[in-house]
Amino acid sequence: WRKIYLNFMDEVGTMIKIINNVLTTQDCFDLYQGLTTANMWGLNRQTNPDNLGGAFPGVTLVENEEVVYNDQYWIGYFNCLFDRINQKLLEQHNFSLKRKIKRIVLNAQNDNHYTEFHQDNEENTYSIVGFLTPQWAEEWGGELNIEGEIIKYSSGDFVLFQSNQLHKSQPIKKIPYWRTSVSYVIKK
Repeated sequence: WRKIYLNFMDEVGTMIKIINNVLTTQDCFDLYQGLTTANMWGLNRQTNPDNLGGAFPGVTLVENEEVVYNDQYWIGYFNCLFDRINQKLLEQHNFSLKRKIKRIVLNAQNDNHYTEFHQDNEENTYSIVGFLTPQWAEEWGGELNIEGEIIKYSSGDFVLFQSNQLHKSQPIKKIPYWRTSVSYVIKK
């Protein structure tokens, strides 16, 4: 019955899978150091183009399967990371994705930034959001809200869901780090 339920959840678009421990704490520290010192961030990324007050730092590496920001190191890193995510997804959920990466985007937020509810894509795609900040305290907020289901920010974990599901990050309190994340959109 569980397999039938999961297949049904896939069809109706409300599936959420948490993929634990994709990155170790050391991986997160190294990645955070590398990302926050990289000269690639734009300061005007937003989830709602009509609301400039919600802008936050970000960089689009891949959009519509085309490289947008051509940094071979980061493109290579996040392509390899997708393979690691997929391996953990198979181990933890007996589920895997095809290697059809439509988009890779990095985000960085603090208490001055927020996201609106949004969809990553219409249909026939999955979204994966990964939590990259090396240390995170629950009281700092920043949880992922997928259509009302709150998923705590936990360093090195990733969340898979249907791209047409509405989602956003919860408000962030005053924090000593940037809330960094990566977002993939994968074709089914």
